[in-house]
Amino acid sequence: MVTRAQFLVILTILLSSSAFVYGQGHVKVNINLSGIDKEKLVVHFDDGVILDVLDLTQGDSTIIVDKEIHTLYPTFSVVYDRKYYKKFFVDSNIAVLNLYFDESKTADPFYYDGSTNVTAIYDTVSNEIYSSLKRGQIAEVLKLNDLFTKHGHEIRTNDSVKYELTNIVKVINAKSMDYLAPYANDFFSFYYFKDQVLTLASLIENDSEYYSKLLAYYNNTFPEEFRNTGEGKQIIARLQQKISPVLLQENEIMPDIHIKDINGVAIHLKDPKEHFVLLDFWASWCTPCLQQIPDIKALRNQFSTDELKIVSISIDKDSTSFLNSIKEHRMDWVHSLDRSSSLSDSLGISSIPTLLLVDQNGKIVYYKNGGKLDMDRIRAIVRAN
Repeated sequence: MVTRAQFLVILTILLSSSAFVYGQGHVKVNINLSGIDKEKLVVHFDDGVILDVLDLTQGDSTIIVDKEIHTLYPTFSVVYDRKYYKKFFVDSNIAVLNLYFDESKTADPFYYDGSTNVTAIYDTVSNEIYSSLKRGQIAEVLKLNDLFTKHGHEIRTNDSVKYELTNIVKVINAKSMDYLAPYANDFFSFYYFKDQVLTLASLIENDSEYYSKLLAYYNNTFPEEFRNTGEGKQIIARLQQKISPVLLQENEIMPDIHIKDINGVAIHLKDPKEHFVLLDFWASWCTPCLQQIPDIKALRNQFSTDELKIVSISIDKDSTSFLNSIKEHRMDWVHSLDRSSSLSDSLGISSIPTLLLVDQNGKIVYYKNGGKLDMDRIRAIVRAN
């Protein structure tokens, strides 16, 4: 029989040795639920690069998460009953998160307690950096809320509203960055820049100069330890895309891209052995993408792989759904999974389906975003060469 004291000793040993057991690229977290209706619970796990919705059907009251990570501190976002929200850092390779719901606790019926190696991120009591930062932005945040309340429906169409929005966002972000700079070695500051500053910045359209300033701040402020992770490199790529956006269009050269198929084999676009490459950006959950599959199949059946190589690039975050969809729809051609959307982001592809036909010199000879493919034109282009 193991006593409570012995159990604590064993747990301490396990936690201290977790880096050896799982390596720095994995975390294992047990999420224990008490008094919680899983039908009302949504949990997202951010590995630094990909934000996944967790499958909560496993077990009755315990969810086990064992995943690779691309950041120093992955995060959980938890929403209960659409009105209670909490966010946590995972501080070690092995952690325990205990979540409770108790209606008798009227002040905070949804809470966590007795957890191990998890830290509440946006907690104004325990997180002094966030608490001070939030107090310093009250006036601007109220202005932003008021703007969305009165003119939210005009944010993208009214130039004066967009101008006011841009000014408010820049003031809020400037205050955040000034405040966070002295705490740059605290991972919270890095995460806040990604989660809050860049999210707000996304409301600003076509301002490469501003995004250049954000990138300069990022590179000059945060330590290499943060910036050299997969998470850090993704931030850089997305900022660079905002600074120098790629505009894909016909008769332009396709940017150099480096992709691998689902078997890890490199895919080359400029190949003299193949006349054309058809790039199909899609996802298993995208109905218009699925409706386009019969046309792509027709092209596959009509041309040899030397005449036309077909490469479908999915932005699915769920690899199981991605693979099942390929099998279900008998998509018998080359596939690649862009789970983090880093490739599509770098090419400025913001909606799917998007299809590009690239010739052996790397020139885009056909481009289509949404809508029905011009099959006659695609066939004519391939046949003419």
